[in-house]
Amino acid sequence: MTEANPNILIQISKNDLKQLIQEAVKEEMSKINDAIRLNPKESESKSDLLTRKETAELLSVSETTLFLWNRDKKLENKKIGNRVYYLKSEVICKLNSVA
Repeated sequence: MTEANPNILIQISKNDLKQLIQEAVKEEMSKINDAIRLNPKESESKSDLLTRKETAELLSVSETTLFLWNRDKKLENKKIGNRVYYLKSEVICKLNSVA
């Protein structure tokens, strides 16, 4: 049994391709903006975010402990690109619950 090739090749001009890409990006950016407006808590400002190192020092734990807490949903992290951050408010809450 032969498998049909799912790829379709078409010819398109450079300007048409550019326009298709612009429309796709515009549509996706609109979805992202709508999601941010619907859930503003997720769009925390940079000053409300702590790095793994800052969080570990503040809580006096290792970065491995932070990884385990995130895995166990005790202190969840936020990823921006390939970087890991923690919400300052959640870290302070965790600090108060331990103290």
